[in-house]
Amino acid sequence: MAFTKEIVDFTGLDHQSVQKKLSKLNIPLTPDEAIKIQNDMLGRAPSLAELILFSIQGSEHCSYKSSRKYLKQFVTEGPDVILGAKEDAGVVSVGTDNNGHKWCIVMSHESHNHPSQLVPYEGAATGVGGNVRDVMCMGAEVIACTDSFRFGNISNNKTKWIHDGVVSGIAGYSNPLGIPNIGGDIYYDDGYNENCLVTLVTLGIVREDHIVHSYAPKNAVGYDLILIGKPTDNSGFGGASFASLELEEEKKEQNKGAVQEPNAFLERHLLKSTYALFDRLKNKELIDQVGFKDLGAGGVACASV
Repeated sequence: MAFTKEIVDFTGLDHQSVQKKLSKLNIPLTPDEAIKIQNDMLGRAPSLAELILFSIQGSEHCSYKSSRKYLKQFVTEGPDVILGAKEDAGVVSVGTDNNGHKWCIVMSHESHNHPSQLVPYEGAATGVGGNVRDVMCMGAEVIACTDSFRFGNISNNKTKWIHDGVVSGIAGYSNPLGIPNIGGDIYYDDGYNENCLVTLVTLGIVREDHIVHSYAPKNAVGYDLILIGKPTDNSGFGGASFASLELEEEKKEQNKGAVQEPNAFLERHLLKSTYALFDRLKNKELIDQVGFKDLGAGGVACASV
């Protein structure tokens, strides 16, 4: 059967009509963004697939479009900083061994707020999984996790449900991976009744000359793109866009599909297999000729470009 692409044309439409069309297609772009994509970026009407990709790549979760100016105020450079805010995780030098090799701590943190508010166990568990992969894909061995929680009033039944699910999700994913949770903090306040904060932190260790980057090396022309993980399904689709929007109670059931189904035991196998692959590449002195990228909320759309 021939493939027919659906074209979405905004020509001649006012902002209200553009918004109506975007809402009907469930595309989380603003009218201004959609019009800019058509008139300035593409110079033609986009396809539905292109709009979906733009909504993922351009989401707050993936692009930091509204918070980037604030994030730039943080200090990301220093004498011990090997890698700042550029890739999946930061890398800081902590010492040199007797053979002159510099060793580093790899650290990553991310929030899984919306998923944890919606489906607490799955939201927190997949947050751990993604954060662990962010550290692993820098070539590091993951050694520890920690977390920071902000929940609503503890006397509310909903808060208790979210609290119990999040704590169970963290344990239910970290334990099968064999990664210790070394600490954290938790606070309760009415301000978090409808939007909890679940921040996850992962630490790893790597030798500086064994760092793997998330981009393809300069000599990567002709390389293969190898995708590993669980079989593809529709869970988690649109997760980046969902995580960037304001939660709406009436769309609760609809948004549950944007949260991935956790599979900690499969990730344990992936961790061990990846460590073995790293060792083999090091022995063959090929570790600097590969790139490695966690798919994250943006999926293949973000990991492959």
